[in-house]
Amino acid sequence: MNNQTIVITQSRMAGWLMFNRFHKVDEKVDLKDRNRKIYIFKDSSDLREAMERYNEFKDLIE
Repeated sequence: MNNQTIVITQSRMAGWLMFNRFHKVDEKVDLKDRNRKIYIFKDSSDLREAMERYNEFKDLIE
């Protein structure tokens, strides 16, 4: 991966990002575990902020 992308391993986080209008660049099978997928997004400060918001909301409902 080039340094302008970020790899997400959690499908729920990827879903949250797509729900918040971030476009998935690619989706591939995880080379470490073929039963899982990795989700690739273009990295940006807005995306990082959305990831932080996801973690805050996740902590509230757990």
